[in-house]
Amino acid sequence: MVSISQNEFRGCRFPDGFLYDVEYHVWVKLESDIALIGATDPGQAYAGEIIYIKVKDVGTSLERGAIAATVESAKYMGPMRAPLSGIVIEVNPLVKNQPSAINSDPYSTWVLKIRPTKADEEMKNLLRAKDAAERYKSIIEEWGIECGKS
Repeated sequence: MVSISQNEFRGCRFPDGFLYDVEYHVWVKLESDIALIGATDPGQAYAGEIIYIKVKDVGTSLERGAIAATVESAKYMGPMRAPLSGIVIEVNPLVKNQPSAINSDPYSTWVLKIRPTKADEEMKNLLRAKDAAERYKSIIEEWGIECGKS
């Protein structure tokens, strides 16, 4: 479980220590020169229980905005987009075998790891937790999202 310094709205959490791409509904956690990528709390809540995910293969080169994975739930089928350009270096085996783990704990359940290739220029597109929580408020309201509901 991720410890939370609370930036929360309608049950949707935005922990510190992550960077957020509100447009693509994904988070980034940097570990040295590697970026872990996963679904934001509002993104997974809006999709509903994720039943299938197909992630790009290790070695795939992604540009920012490219489809990094395809997500399927009872309510949603569509792309998870790459928030940064880079090379896929690992896919989380838990997500492949139990995709609903994303719903259970979206900030501990990363989907893929990439080695960013344009981090210096693309990091400006990502928001810190407090700013992401503020930006998400209108989306959460408009879409009627409530996180943490089963």
